[in-house]
Amino acid sequence: MTLLHRAYRLFRSEGAGAVASGARKKILARFDPIYQRTKPEYKRYSVGDASAEFDMSRRRLGRHDFADDIRSERSLIERVLSAVEADDVFYDVGANVGIYSCLVGSRLGSGHVVAFEPTPDAYNVLRRNVDRNDAPVETFNVALSDTNGTTRMAVNGRTGHQFADGRDGTLEIETRRGDDLVSERDLRPPNVCKIDIEGAEYLALEGLRETLNDPACRRVFCEIHTEKIREIGGSADEVETLFRELGFELKFRGDRRANYFIEASRSAEHR
Repeated sequence: MTLLHRAYRLFRSEGAGAVASGARKKILARFDPIYQRTKPEYKRYSVGDASAEFDMSRRRLGRHDFADDIRSERSLIERVLSAVEADDVFYDVGANVGIYSCLVGSRLGSGHVVAFEPTPDAYNVLRRNVDRNDAPVETFNVALSDTNGTTRMAVNGRTGHQFADGRDGTLEIETRRGDDLVSERDLRPPNVCKIDIEGAEYLALEGLRETLNDPACRRVFCEIHTEKIREIGGSADEVETLFRELGFELKFRGDRRANYFIEASRSAEHR
């Protein structure tokens, strides 16, 4: 199949935007070898008045990575930053390489961040970014879920990680109930929490009920993966119901493909 034919089929199935995006990736990929020889070890990225340096070792031209996440989630990052106060505890559930952890950490005074990231590669970069920025971040190399144990995770690219069963899983990771971990490590409950864990959000919330029920927790930002969540456990409706049972009011904060973001705010009578 010729390149022109492939482009035409992509246009028919997904539209001109997909063709343009595919062409851009191919062009950038041709320049990637030069970029790899010239890129800095760390690069500073800013969102509003928050700023942090990020490890560039996994940065590749033409491939989706943390820099693309900063661009695509800028409005959500700004919203999260506006909700965090200097003495807050911020939980970053699904921290990946630490975009939210490091940017929020740069804004804190006496507060601190607790970050959870299960995949070893991302966790190692998270640690490097935390150390580079001297950020007030405590990290845990676990996945929050509704059980303590292990599970398999499929790793697709640099951001598409999700729970998987049996031979589909390419990586064994540790799972922890958030409530148990908070109790064991005597962690303060979060004032603000962000959750982005590729369809495992209902399981994580089930295991974190007691912690999120603390009156100190006033805001939770959660990306709901409407398709993946049905494969892994729960549903979008169950996530929203759980938040309401805990006394949160929900606001829609945008969408991305089949996913959407909600902001859960604790109503005054539940504080």
